[in-house]
Amino acid sequence: MNGVNLSEDAREDLREIWEFVSAKDAGSATRLLKQITDKFDTLLSFPSAGRERNDLIVGLRSFAAGNYIIFYQPIDDGIEVLRVLHGSRDVSSAFDDLIG
Repeated sequence: MNGVNLSEDAREDLREIWEFVSAKDAGSATRLLKQITDKFDTLLSFPSAGRERNDLIVGLRSFAAGNYIIFYQPIDDGIEVLRVLHGSRDVSSAFDDLIG
């Protein structure tokens, strides 16, 4: 995906999502990851589309993808995806290591 930088945490999040869902249905897991990653193209075209999340990190934005939330920052040549988390997760604790 040109213009999309995935952090190591985001890569791990996507891997864990696929593994969890694929335990029941690999096809559903693959479709879910496609649904999530398709939103990256939307965010490339409209980087301000997401909700501001300055409460977590200045410049951070969030955008829903089904039951998951993409946390990203617009950057000069696209977007940087920092995390992809289920909506029921404790979001602030997921960013503790990034904010000190």
